[in-house]
Amino acid sequence: MKNIILLFLLIGTFLSCSNSDDNTNPVITTKTIATYNITFTNFWNDSDHGPLPSSPHWSPLVGVNHNNQITYLEKDSNANQGIEDIAEDGVSTNFNNDVLTSIANGTSEQYIAGGGLFLSNGDTIEINDLEISEDFPLLTLVSMIAPSPDWMVFVNGLNLRNESNNDWKSLVNLDLFVYDSGTDSGSSYSSPNADITPHLPISSLKGTSPFNDEKVATLTITLQSIETLSN
Repeated sequence: MKNIILLFLLIGTFLSCSNSDDNTNPVITTKTIATYNITFTNFWNDSDHGPLPSSPHWSPLVGVNHNNQITYLEKDSNANQGIEDIAEDGVSTNFNNDVLTSIANGTSEQYIAGGGLFLSNGDTIEINDLEISEDFPLLTLVSMIAPSPDWMVFVNGLNLRNESNNDWKSLVNLDLFVYDSGTDSGSSYSSPNADITPHLPISSLKGTSPFNDEKVATLTITLQSIETLSN
């Protein structure tokens, strides 16, 4: 009888330990963070898009990485105040505020601030060591071509992951062309301010004077590293 009782006690202890182990084993998940370098290279020139205005330059290249629950701008849609401010004046305060609101809502990760570019000082704007998490893999960037009424270049929601397998893209090369934000009716670099009410949709100026079909800039996005995080 004592042996039987001892056997039941051992079985009970074993089952108790097994249940405890099942309850305490954590579920391990992993996420990746990719680090990219971004190079904006100028091709805006007198021959293809001229004559250029005095002191030609690009406003600071700004942007955001986000998910598919938000869109900051796109062709054939109206520009909001943040995009209007960049396209007309190169001012990104309201755009930055839009990004901060989106971050608070869980649809964007970070505001991206690059430099500006005066054509007399060089050919590139660089944003290095930009960390992008897999929850926010879409990239939006915008810069004003200045001076101009309301002209800009942009990329909208560029997915840095391959749709086929979700791997991070190792290299992205894009040709950039000028867009009219639809907020000012000026038709030349030096046109006086002439706001449009209501706004017109964002439209391409490729092949429209003073631009021809040649690109005004390129964007090169290069993968530097991938980090895997576990929790």
